Amino acid sequence: MRLAILGIVLAALARPAAAQLSEPLDIRNLNPLVAIFGLPAWDTVSTGSRFGATLDVANHYRLSQRVGELMVLDGETVRTTFSYTHGFANGWSVGAELPYFNISGGVLDDLIDGWHSAFHLPDGGRNNRPEGALLFVLGDQDGRFFRLSEPQSGIGDAQIKIARALGADDGFVVQAAVKLATGDESMLAGSGSADYSLTLLRAKSLPARRRPAGYYWGIGLIRAGEPDLIEFHSEQWVYTAILGGSWQPWRRFGLKAQLDYHSPFYNSPLEEIGEDAYQATFGAWMQRNERSSLEFALVEDLEVSTAPDVVIQVAAHWQW
Repeated sequence: MRLAILGIVLAALARPAAAQLSEPLDIRNLNPLVAIFGLPAWDTVSTGSRFGATLDVANHYRLSQRVGELMVLDGETVRTTFSYTHGFANGWSVGAELPYFNISGGVLDDLIDGWHSAFHLPDGGRNNRPEGALLFVLGDQDGRFFRLSEPQSGIGDAQIKIARALGADDGFVVQAAVKLATGDESMLAGSGSADYSLTLLRAKSLPARRRPAGYYWGIGLIRAGEPDLIEFHSEQWVYTAILGGSWQPWRRFGLKAQLDYHSPFYNSPLEEIGEDAYQATFGAWMQRNERSSLEFALVEDLEVSTAPDVVIQVAAHWQW
């Protein structure tokens, strides 16, 4: 009996660490014209409550003009996302998330310029504009239809989601989500319309290995609403996918690698918004105790210009 009780306690304490092995990183494309849409969170399902806070910092510098469409993006996005999910014993879960945006000239321009200079990398014309400046301009053949040059802060579009774990090991998760128009579209914190998504995630932890590991993959479909202020022609149906894995070489520390994909949200000649987007993420996580963890990640765009060059992410999670 004592051994059985000890086994149950150890299993309960190990569950959060094992879940980390197959839990995707919460990566979104922070391209300002894409971040307004409802890219879904890839969540696993576990019994109990979970609260998370994620901080993303993305620096933007793109000047593009093609076939009558114009885009100037010079600034920085800081997105703080608060999320809550509750999993029930029958395999269902419900959740919500709310982002908070700060759009400004930022603080990373000097660091990025120094990096380019140190390794003799092209700067894409960054030195043609002052450091720390903010300027978002969008236009088409009818003229300019959007301009943002003053720092802005505010909440973004909230998401509500419901999920169901399936399969013999509950390793398949089907999730439906709706993104609500709660953000301020005048600062690109929202699109002004609702988006809907349906995703399938396969997550598998391998905690019994000598060095515990895990993997996950997923596919999804988004029905995107038409943005209020962006006059570029938007796509109604967008595909998304994820592939990743985790390795835990130390007792409380692990490493993750992840690839995120989505098809274009716009039918546009501008490559920044009219082509498929791929982002590669390399991260590390630390299990602080049996109920909380920290994550750190660097995100790089693989299809140049469709996502920010580099995104820095820090996240904390608590579950009970």
